[in-house]
Amino acid sequence: MTASKAKLDRERIQIFLESTTPFDYLDKEVLEAIVQNTEQAHFPEGSKIFREGEPSKKTLFLIYEGRARAVAAVGDKNKITATRSKGEFFGVTVLLSDEPYPVSMIAVTDLTCLLIGEESFKSALASSDRFAEFFTKALASRLKELYLAFTDSRPESQFAREHTLRQKIADVWTEKVITCLAMDKISDVAKKMSENNISSVVVVGFNNKPVGIITERDLVRKVLSADNPVLERRALEVMSSDLITVRPNDFSYKALLLMTRHNLKHIVVTDEHDVMHGIVTVKDLVKSRKDGAFSIVNQIEYQHNFSELAALTSEIDRVQQALLAERSYASEICELVSELYDRVARRIVEIAEGTMLKEGRGAPPGKYSFINMGSAGRKEQFSRTDQDNGIIFEDPDPEKAEAAVDYFTTLGKKIVRGLEICGFARCKGKVMAENPYWCMPLTMWKNRAAGWAEKLDPEDIRDMTIFLDYRHIAGEETLYDRLKVFTTRLFRDAKHALLFMAEDDLKQRAPLNMFRQIITERNGGRHNRLNIKNTATVHLVDCVRIFALREGIMETNTFERIHRLKERGIFKPDDAEYFEAAYESLLMFRIRDAVEKAEKGESCDNYINLDLLSRKDKAMLKEALLVVNRLQSMTAHAFHVHKA
Repeated sequence: MTASKAKLDRERIQIFLESTTPFDYLDKEVLEAIVQNTEQAHFPEGSKIFREGEPSKKTLFLIYEGRARAVAAVGDKNKITATRSKGEFFGVTVLLSDEPYPVSMIAVTDLTCLLIGEESFKSALASSDRFAEFFTKALASRLKELYLAFTDSRPESQFAREHTLRQKIADVWTEKVITCLAMDKISDVAKKMSENNISSVVVVGFNNKPVGIITERDLVRKVLSADNPVLERRALEVMSSDLITVRPNDFSYKALLLMTRHNLKHIVVTDEHDVMHGIVTVKDLVKSRKDGAFSIVNQIEYQHNFSELAALTSEIDRVQQALLAERSYASEICELVSELYDRVARRIVEIAEGTMLKEGRGAPPGKYSFINMGSAGRKEQFSRTDQDNGIIFEDPDPEKAEAAVDYFTTLGKKIVRGLEICGFARCKGKVMAENPYWCMPLTMWKNRAAGWAEKLDPEDIRDMTIFLDYRHIAGEETLYDRLKVFTTRLFRDAKHALLFMAEDDLKQRAPLNMFRQIITERNGGRHNRLNIKNTATVHLVDCVRIFALREGIMETNTFERIHRLKERGIFKPDDAEYFEAAYESLLMFRIRDAVEKAEKGESCDNYINLDLLSRKDKAMLKEALLVVNRLQSMTAHAFHVHKA
């Protein structure tokens, strides 16, 4: 550290700290103690305060005068990651983690810093919740910075340059939108479509804001298919009013996601004031890409057998690779890939039903809901995982119960086989719709859930936690809704069950030793490797689920659960941001590892080799594990668990 020390004017330093957040949160006595133990250092312009890779100086640097810049080595180049000025600080994450500095810090101008030692800083953290919360938020921001550096460190390949899933909607939309009024005749709407060679017309109100859309499919289904088509009908009667919109600055992957989720081919582009700017279609998205992977949205529904569907799953792999190459967030990758897999699963269910008809088994003897559980239920799939699924069917008449079970388990076998052909391996624990244990009438599902919550058998914990992330995929959603309401109320009030789940998770802690070093495998062929799923992500998912169950939150996705818990004040905003950033990081490690192993023809096993990680990767992984440890501690406190 090229610096000169100077005698402090402690009165002026006291005044400075009293007017600087978060030090203004501290009691006078605590602040005075900090001032008495603080040093001051001067750094000439261009000098380095510390270098990347240097060990921690166990100091918080608070800028008193001047500016400093953080510079990280990315490949063979240096990248400025942050700039700090008067009243801002740096070095906090290394101070808390005792890791080497992940970046270099350089004085942009002549710089004066206050040097606050580790003991003074930690005493301040312990004395004020607001002070501690401020630095929690700073750590979340730091984790996000590391995450972005992590994604940026991957070289841009030809594949990345040819894929544009993160291209802005404004770059691919059609700005000229043909519109009509709600009271226009359908005959006039059809004429507009023909004259302009378009497949949709947006219905607008008198304020020119969109209120609906009429597509060719609407005309065929709602007008022309009738025995006596009435072309004098009004646009208002035919339009789809549940308008799905995107913003000009949204990425094109979001349009694909919405089209997939809602079975759309057209999406209106509006601003935050609902003013229409354009329209984007599947054709627009396909034209914007060289490989046409967007066309998978349309292709899935037209496949007639499992083998044809299986051929399309490679296209989903390419979508995943495109998002990874374009430095997407892990949550974006999981959301879109899960939606595409949902669409494949729905088509598999339809094909399976059709096969039952062809084989003379007839139509389903009652309503049913096909559900996904586990990571698929949480919408956190990024590769074709093992199956976790089931069937809820309506309670049959007693004399028809055996026949109903036989029908739905047979249907389940065909669905499971279809998923297997498409690359979703059979569940080793047999959590599949072909198994009568996971294919039951609604009342039996309710009884099973109630039994889990009451009996609290350790042998049931895996089944129970897999089930509690269940989500409707195909069939009759009202059956799912009825079970969801029942189980949400059941576990919200089942305090002993929540304690049981918390105790089970806390039997194992995040893999950090007392010196905050990452604990890895030491023996065999997995030396210095870490199973990031079983030792880290599972704990974050489990703890967030337990809080969500207690609050009666119905969402299953971990990010959505964190958001809801923040809305309800269960998680402080800073903590929620920290948890989200950590989960993003952990998921991205898993996604990157899965893609790299797939390219080598290896199976995904979630083992990360720490020997192959860069210093920045290790810093990010360690900080994410610290977050998991913090969340586990919060869970232990909230549910009164004696930590293991």
